[in-house]
Amino acid sequence: MTIKLSMLGLVFLTGCGTTATITRVNGPAVEAKIVGGDRHDVYVETPLGGQETIPRSDIADIDHPGSTAGVLGGIVTAYGALNLAVGLPKCETEGAAFCTGVFLPMGIGLPIMLWGIATNAGSRGALNKSPSSEQRGSLFVAPTHQFAGRPDTPGLAVGGTF
Repeated sequence: MTIKLSMLGLVFLTGCGTTATITRVNGPAVEAKIVGGDRHDVYVETPLGGQETIPRSDIADIDHPGSTAGVLGGIVTAYGALNLAVGLPKCETEGAAFCTGVFLPMGIGLPIMLWGIATNAGSRGALNKSPSSEQRGSLFVAPTHQFAGRPDTPGLAVGGTF
């Protein structure tokens, strides 16, 4: 049983990538991460870290990543919600193992669904974003010699740009 669950986990981990499949009109399909696009071209990341330009006129279809994970995660999340509705009232009398089984589907399905939605939205959003206009936020944490004006208590300062 443990081996089957491990294999299922491996399938989920290896089957969920962040590359889009771009089907071209006059050429083979391209598996790549979309990093930008404009009215005329789509820019993808090459395996060596560079960029390649694909004319939009040469694109027949784009299969964005995350859609399968979003759907499967949504199904497991819906089952988890039903499981919670039915099993939660019995949790106190049935014990810890029963309660774990009540919460487990929601705990598995929700992160998978959210990852799928975020990955899909990121790939779709990149189609109309200039790759050079990418802005990255930064966050920093710095130690301070005092906290809230109290010299005997060290603290932390948090800052950043978003």
